[in-house]
Amino acid sequence: RRYESWEKQIERLIQWLQELPRPIGIMVCNDPRGELVTEACRRVDVAVPEQAAIIGVDNDEPLCEVCNPSLSSVMPDHRRVGYEGAALLDRLMAGQPPPKEPIYIPPVGIVARQSTDVLAVADPVVAQALRFIREYACDGISTEDILPHVPVSRSTLQRRFRAILGRTVHDEILRIRLRRVCELLARSDLPIEVISDKAGFTHRQYLGAVFKEKMGMTLAEYRRQMRRR
Repeated sequence: RRYESWEKQIERLIQWLQELPRPIGIMVCNDPRGELVTEACRRVDVAVPEQAAIIGVDNDEPLCEVCNPSLSSVMPDHRRVGYEGAALLDRLMAGQPPPKEPIYIPPVGIVARQSTDVLAVADPVVAQALRFIREYACDGISTEDILPHVPVSRSTLQRRFRAILGRTVHDEILRIRLRRVCELLARSDLPIEVISDKAGFTHRQYLGAVFKEKMGMTLAEYRRQMRRR
């Protein structure tokens, strides 16, 4: 295909997106393509990840982080690819025949970011509430703070949450906060008091009790476990 400008590619993607059912999961061939798809979704108000969950390939960290929302991506095992490629070249240069089947190298794993961070749901009210929770959970919000932003009563919202997600609104807020705690424990040296505040917990003691109940270990144990990886 001949070169197309950014805007032309966006136009074609928008047309394609509008023909897709929702909710849907989209895996793209690489992270730059993922950036294009997330931008196309933004322009036609397709909520990511609630209506379209998107994952790229290559885990280009600067690019993935600059996407809005940040892009989840498959992390290839580049070291293993290089090793196997060099070993294959060595065998070929020694006169051995090429392999009859392709050599498949499993990826290291998936780096999950915001583009896949919640379950994609068909219910627009639940999707709207999930977007609000994702954005403000760590600001200390409660279920009451969500109600002005959805066109249903508290009881209806709770019922829809249970039916679709199998948990309450409060449980979802807590899940997002604990995920933030886990990220900060693994990636920073911040003291627990600061982490508690950044994740929306008023009291460190409450965070410690909830974390132990949900994760099966203390905050310190989790941090040590992550540092050993």
